Amino acid sequence: MKTIFKFQTILMWGLVLLWGCEETVEPLHHTAPQVTFPVGESSMTATVGEEVEFRANVEEGDRLTCSWYVGETLEASTPSFTYVFRTPGTFDVRFEARNGAGSVSKTYEVTVSDVLEMYLSVGDSTRIKRLQLDNLKVMAIVTAGSNVQHEWTVDGQKASTEAYFDTFVLADAKVYTVAYRGTNAAGEFTKSFEVEVLERPLEVEFSNTDAVISCKSGETVTIDATVTFGGTGVQHEWKVDGAPVSTESHFSYTFTGEGPYTIDYRAENAKGETVTRQWTVNIQASGLLLDDFESGSLTPWWRTKENDPGITVEDNPKPDAVNSSAKVMRDKVNGTGSTSGYFTLETSKILEGKGIDVTKCTGIRFKVYLGKNKYYPRVDIGGTKYAPVTEPQFKDEWEVLEYRFPFNLDPTKIIQIRPLLQQNGSNIASGAVSDTNTREVYIDDIEFLE
Repeated sequence: MKTIFKFQTILMWGLVLLWGCEETVEPLHHTAPQVTFPVGESSMTATVGEEVEFRANVEEGDRLTCSWYVGETLEASTPSFTYVFRTPGTFDVRFEARNGAGSVSKTYEVTVSDVLEMYLSVGDSTRIKRLQLDNLKVMAIVTAGSNVQHEWTVDGQKASTEAYFDTFVLADAKVYTVAYRGTNAAGEFTKSFEVEVLERPLEVEFSNTDAVISCKSGETVTIDATVTFGGTGVQHEWKVDGAPVSTESHFSYTFTGEGPYTIDYRAENAKGETVTRQWTVNIQASGLLLDDFESGSLTPWWRTKENDPGITVEDNPKPDAVNSSAKVMRDKVNGTGSTSGYFTLETSKILEGKGIDVTKCTGIRFKVYLGKNKYYPRVDIGGTKYAPVTEPQFKDEWEVLEYRFPFNLDPTKIIQIRPLLQQNGSNIASGAVSDTNTREVYIDDIEFLE
């Protein structure tokens, strides 16, 4: 009970102290907003892309909330702001200022008209230069305005309706006239200019690209020179061993005698640009050793068991235009060790059996099918491995390889054909047989060449 009494006494004294404080709180008061507008009219005009300033001068009013709306979108919360209309049309721009004492508002009806201001990427140029076969690239650049319709014509023919025009190929070396027309609700912009197309440098393609051409005496060699670029005023000249033989783009010449011969080509156009090319023609004597294997047997001048299983007669793995024989010779090496593989021609027996005097010959050639292998066949005479005159093509088809030696063949020496070698002439690496390492090649139609 004593404790309760003390608490009541303290509470009473606290109330007495509170009643003794005299403090006055003023009620919250706002000054009503008063706003004037420099532009009193309710209608305004503007153009697309133009900056338009809207201003409200607040004369009185505290704690005001100011708002500018374009349509229903709040764009600013300040007494003034600047706005750019991007499209034509009629827009309501509304201002509101309010506080606890009231509000002020004003609405402008703004009519926005379109405008057209633009230029082309070629500027003021009336003629530009471009290279033949380039794509013409030019752009219409709109600096003010909307809904612009574009139209490009080349020599009067409609070519594009895009602002960026890059779809026209300048096919001919001539002068093109390019015209542009851009339109929208405000009007149109037009400009035309010329494109002078410069001819590309002289280029010539040839139907025969081999550096060495082999043919038999009495055969005709033909080569076509096709001018792909720079053909204005082009003149052709063909020579055989320095003597002019033709001024046409087509070369045709019958070679007789032993050879070798040199074919020289030269072209020059009206600009003085030149193209030159040279071929060597080797005349080969007839001397077909094995023209087919249709009987399914091999003749005595082969050593057939140089490898395991050695050379055999098999079906043509891929008959084509180069070799349509039904039967061909195959050399296959079993096993996975490092090896070159080879088979041997008994040169002396060829003279006896075929009557071919190899002492008059300085080369051989044969048809070969390498499949998907990447082998480099060599011809080994006296321990030297000779590469073919031209590189194998490895096109998974039959091809013709020709070999030339710096001497006449000796009938007392054997000729080894080593079809399984690396590019540098060394043995192929060891490894498992696979689609790209079948360790087999096919050979047909071996000839001795004078």
